Amino acid sequence: MKNIAAKLFIFILFSISTLLHSEDAANFSKKNEIFNENLPAQILETNTEFVYKFLLAEIATQRGDLNSAGHIYLDLAKLTKSIPLAERATRIAGSARNGRLAMDSANVWQKLDKLSIEPKRILAELFITSGNLAKARPLLKELLEKEDKTRAEGFLYINKILSQVENKKNALRFILDITKPYLDIQEARFAIAHAAFSAGNKKLALEELDKIESINSKWETAALFRGYIIGLEWPEKALAYYQGFLKTNPKSNEVRLEYAKALTNLKKYDDAKKQFLKLVNSSLASSEISLTVGLLATELGDNILAEKYFMQSLERGYPEPAQIYIYLSGIYDDRGDFEETITWLKKITTGEYFLDSRILMAEYISKYDSVDSSIDMLNSLKNRNLLPSEKLIILRNKASLLLTDNRTQEAYDLMKLEEEEFKDSPEFKFDYAMLSEEMGNTLLMEQLLLEAIKLKPDYSTAYNALGYSYADRNIKLDVAKRYIEIALSYEPNNHYILDSMGWIHFKLGNIDIASQFIKKAYAINKDPEIAAHLGEILWLQGKEEEAKKIWENSLNRYPTNNVLLETTNRFR
Repeated sequence: MKNIAAKLFIFILFSISTLLHSEDAANFSKKNEIFNENLPAQILETNTEFVYKFLLAEIATQRGDLNSAGHIYLDLAKLTKSIPLAERATRIAGSARNGRLAMDSANVWQKLDKLSIEPKRILAELFITSGNLAKARPLLKELLEKEDKTRAEGFLYINKILSQVENKKNALRFILDITKPYLDIQEARFAIAHAAFSAGNKKLALEELDKIESINSKWETAALFRGYIIGLEWPEKALAYYQGFLKTNPKSNEVRLEYAKALTNLKKYDDAKKQFLKLVNSSLASSEISLTVGLLATELGDNILAEKYFMQSLERGYPEPAQIYIYLSGIYDDRGDFEETITWLKKITTGEYFLDSRILMAEYISKYDSVDSSIDMLNSLKNRNLLPSEKLIILRNKASLLLTDNRTQEAYDLMKLEEEEFKDSPEFKFDYAMLSEEMGNTLLMEQLLLEAIKLKPDYSTAYNALGYSYADRNIKLDVAKRYIEIALSYEPNNHYILDSMGWIHFKLGNIDIASQFIKKAYAINKDPEIAAHLGEILWLQGKEEEAKKIWENSLNRYPTNNVLLETTNRFR
């Protein structure tokens, strides 16, 4: 008996393998004609055919071939007139994201179980998502008529699935039709408002929101949507709207949260903090809210409050505690507590923030102890299984620490030592090139930048560096201009590249064009070197007072910048 069973199982495995490798598993069933639920079932008991097909479906499911499993279950549902099998076929088809199979299965299910709402709901959703609103309409009307208790919720659900319809105007016409008998329900009006806004009819959307307000002026969902619509064009007016709503509905935490976010986006941090503090212990209290309050407190320079809410976020189980450990290390650094600063960073032992924590730790060690100690700590990471990109990050940070300590030769030697290791890295070649230029080896700098560009043809920073170097040395100006133009084509709003383009025009004698580019660069970022260049051009244009003002403002912020100091000294 065991041998027979084993042979049967092997036969089934062979059959399923054949089925799974066929061009179309759906062809397994020869009974794909229109299903007639009024005819008697062809399989009335658990016979050999049923067991065989059922096992095939189960094995297909276990092997992850949900399409084959769904087709076989549908075939069995038709043969047996089984409601559970029709439902199973529908669910499996949904998991397989096979819309055609799901539609066929749900159709069989609803024919077998005429009283059930679920297959009708699934069919309606499938018709809507496929854009067949005409077939969805009678099903939804029937469902809305029957579902008295869940009707309001149903409109919100319809609103959600209608958002997947590509033709938004058709979707609006559809929702206007099916909501006609239910215009006293706020959710029905909301579905119209949402569809109208999606279809570009903002006037109708706001009219529907006005009608909702007359039905229920306290409904947060409608208030949030109105605030969103207003905020797209007038962020400040959205603030005023949220503020007015909260004045009459002070317990509306959802709206308060959106108000707080809007204040944050507009950099009104003091006001945002007050709103978040009201939310910290509300029904919306969460680790995320606590973290947000902590970050706002940090932005406002209140480290005591920041620490309190960072700790609260940890207590509430924030899913990425490493982030908070880094914030807390910064707080203790501000207090000059080196030991506690490092203690928080040491808590990060794995994960995506590990390397960040060690780079930060190196900065703190160099600050409180020495650059050599920080480099020793970074060297200790060699024992870990690091990616090439992570090794490069560590190398670049070691070089940066040495440069900050005015040990340029050591930084250069370090890069030279690693040249073979990172021969295929354009980023390494760029850094090595900048150090070579610092050491006065402009020939090697040019070679390395050209190699970096060869490895990464869209490396705008390398094009810009090469072009700017030529411009600054007043050589190969036409070549320099071409390189900077290429860099600008990749990053048209990069202030450094705009400054370079202005500087090359300055060197070519095109003062007015130079002024336009450098003014645009300065408007984006008031970098001290850009300020130096802009002041020099303004001076040559006879605008000496304006130049002095720009230099003075920049010197107040960057009193030790060499380029700025050299430029201002020349014009004194």
